[in-house]
Amino acid sequence: MMSLKFLKFSLIILVLVLFGCDNFKRFGQEKYTCVENKLSIYQIDIIKTSSIKKAYMITDTGEVPLNIVSFGSKEILLSTDNLIITINKDNNEISISNENKIHFLKCKNETFNM
Repeated sequence: MMSLKFLKFSLIILVLVLFGCDNFKRFGQEKYTCVENKLSIYQIDIIKTSSIKKAYMITDTGEVPLNIVSFGSKEILLSTDNLIITINKDNNEISISNENKIHFLKCKNETFNM
């Protein structure tokens, strides 16, 4: 016979597998540190909690807030008054559209979850 402890443990594992561990995440931050570029964008940060989603970028002029248009498992879409930023999470490719031009940034991704 199976013990009650084993059944409880099995049930917990089953729930984690079915619903994923991301559901228990309280805090997440994605940081994209970019090499020198024409737009002088040095870093893009996205902070997520259960109640807040916030994004900003660091430029020559300081910290610029970003609107989170969409946040998916494969792509993040951010915007400002004059920029549209698309982050492909599969290959860390960042494209920025402004004034009918598209710029591609090379950035390194760091992800922190708690």
